[in-house]
Amino acid sequence: MTTSLSTPSLLELIELFERASHPILGSEGRPLHGVPAWSLRADAALSKESQAQWFQRIGFAGHYPAERGDELLPVELEEDDDPQWYRYRCPETFRMKSVPASQVAIYEVISARFLSMIADLLDIPRALQGAIHRPAIEGALWYLGSARIGSSHTDVWFARGLTRRLAEIFRYFHAMPLPDQGLVLTSGPPLGEFIPPPRNYRFASLRELLIADTRTPSIDRDLLQRILAAPADAGLRPNLEVQFDEYTRTLRIRSNPKPWVIRGDRQAAAVRYMYTQALHDRWELSAGEILRAAYPNRTSARSLRMQNLFSGNIEWEDYIARRRKGFYGFRVD
Repeated sequence: MTTSLSTPSLLELIELFERASHPILGSEGRPLHGVPAWSLRADAALSKESQAQWFQRIGFAGHYPAERGDELLPVELEEDDDPQWYRYRCPETFRMKSVPASQVAIYEVISARFLSMIADLLDIPRALQGAIHRPAIEGALWYLGSARIGSSHTDVWFARGLTRRLAEIFRYFHAMPLPDQGLVLTSGPPLGEFIPPPRNYRFASLRELLIADTRTPSIDRDLLQRILAAPADAGLRPNLEVQFDEYTRTLRIRSNPKPWVIRGDRQAAAVRYMYTQALHDRWELSAGEILRAAYPNRTSARSLRMQNLFSGNIEWEDYIARRRKGFYGFRVD
């Protein structure tokens, strides 16, 4: 079975599936693993019709990013008398404002449908995909089935939130009676360069396996074979456009010939956090998120802006760009 999604749409769906590994506090006080409606861009490759097909609503957010000047601050949401609306106190005027419930809804990618599509791309027969409905680790690891890669069949797994749940996933592979060799696809980055995989397993980012210049999603089978055949430390991943040396506090961007040696502790903490998120394929972050990394004391971070963080530094805007209101990323173009 082939997917009706285009390659750009599938790449977005993979990103949203991975993003849902980070819980969001819901309106009822429990964590929800999904993405908020306000973060789904109107200009996204994934159309509204596709979103209706691949997403399901699982609740409503307990907080909402409200504007205060150039920043977006998380404010607590309250249920309105009208169930179609929620309310929050504006951080600028301190007046109550309303927001449609549809805008603060939390959606999850329907995992069984999504994973079955990935198994289809690997030509795993539907009859062998039954384990998809029984996660090996709830919300983090699924067995897709056995796929023919090259001249042999290989057990294929799918991992979400690998960096957050690495120890748990590794324990599973070491403890369970499984074949010594297998492939683990990830919705985020692959295994870190200096982390030895469990047994003789290989990890690969699904995003990097998709052939980029095709309209219909297709997996690069040659690259898959090379990953399985290569030593664990072969390093087949492409280099990032950005590199950060945390020991020398030096940021290098491929398109900028001049490295940036960062002096302040808080500035270095912010750039380190941005780089860590870039490794997770998150290239655009809210100012509030960056500032919280620089100022662990959230109370003080709320009253600051990016310009405050880099006050007295005339170089930072050569390396960090404002992408849209309240959001920043590395200046890689």
